Amino acid sequence: MKRFFRICATGLLCSQLVTALVPVGVALAQPFNSSSTMPSLFSAPGVMAAPAAQQGVPTYAVPQDTYFTDALGNILMNVNVWGEVYKPGQVVVKENADIAAVLSLVGGPKDTANLKKVRVNRQQPDENGKQTYEINLKDYYKKGSRDTFVTLKPNDTIILPEDKGIDTDMALRLVGIVVSIGTAFAVATN
Repeated sequence: MKRFFRICATGLLCSQLVTALVPVGVALAQPFNSSSTMPSLFSAPGVMAAPAAQQGVPTYAVPQDTYFTDALGNILMNVNVWGEVYKPGQVVVKENADIAAVLSLVGGPKDTANLKKVRVNRQQPDENGKQTYEINLKDYYKKGSRDTFVTLKPNDTIILPEDKGIDTDMALRLVGIVVSIGTAFAVATN
């Protein structure tokens, strides 16, 4: 009977180890990147991918660090978005667009984004010599406060880093492994 319990405990431990270490494919899946004009499941509500001609991007060469206008006279600029967003890349926005508007155009931040340490890097230092700004978007999401936002300039790069905090899913898996090992040890020693 004791041998039967040891075999069962070993089997349970092995199954626990296998299920804890096998990554879940759905959680790790990346959104499909399509160039069609249909809205993506991962895009912000109401935002559709549109050809460059419909976005108001001029058909002539535009220096990346300047403002330009569209056919309606809107003053536009290029802004880069990197990191933990659904559609990273360069977007064309109006001159008075803020970080929230730009993040909406790129599908918003992923769940893995560290919203407390968002950076805006300037191509050229501003009048105070500052080239990098750190912004806490958690305040914006909790309270709606735009106090930490900076005015965007042409060719600014917004970087949303990955949150390197404790992954609760992995922590629970590790706790499950420890409990399984403890249980197997207790059964085996009795």
